[in-house]
Amino acid sequence: FKDKIEDFEKRTNEKFKAESDNFVKFDENIKQFIEAGSKISQDTTSLTKIMKSDNRSQGQWGEIVLEKVLEASGLRKDEEYLIQKANTVEGRPDAIVKLPENKCVMIDAKTSLLSFSAYLEAETQEDKMAALKDFKDSTKAHIAGLAKRDYTPDDGSLSPEYILMFIPIESCYSLMFCDDNTLWDYAWKNKIMPVSPSTLLASLKIINSFLVVNRQNENAMEISRLATKMLDKFADMVITY
Repeated sequence: FKDKIEDFEKRTNEKFKAESDNFVKFDENIKQFIEAGSKISQDTTSLTKIMKSDNRSQGQWGEIVLEKVLEASGLRKDEEYLIQKANTVEGRPDAIVKLPENKCVMIDAKTSLLSFSAYLEAETQEDKMAALKDFKDSTKAHIAGLAKRDYTPDDGSLSPEYILMFIPIESCYSLMFCDDNTLWDYAWKNKIMPVSPSTLLASLKIINSFLVVNRQNENAMEISRLATKMLDKFADMVITY
């Protein structure tokens, strides 16, 4: 029993140390990601020109940015988040973040680059407003499409709470709030939450902090269970002899 307890304590301490290291790196990760987000915003115009004619490239680029955000969040890949590995009824989300009690959050990368590029390149106010309308209509169509999807796994292993619509360009995300919040309200009513790299990273950091506490509680309960079992065995041995 002594060996069992010592081994468990060693593994628990290693996990606590790893989680502590992740929190120590929090500020550094945030700083690096803000710098990366700033650079992405600066290069938005040239980027949209390159990819606006290729929907596949747009999708792949959004998935790459999404994975970088997940890596910076501190969540553990293949344990607390999955990249396109869910067996779902209708297609697959780009990522799944697992929550306690068999819950999860689905993430899909969506960007209306064509209309966003047109908005940036508009030379007159009339053209700008027309491009803004196209952008909102396109984004609304993305929201409606996600709202219709059923991402519940066939085996019922996870229960989706809501879907995050990941917009990989900060300025593109900000454009949703131009004039009014109609687009945002429409998303919420359909249980879709639009997120940018910075807002998604903040959300995942919060989720990770709750998961750390949850793991610590589970470890404490396991230690208590083993200690109780050891005492029961010891009592039986004393009674026997």
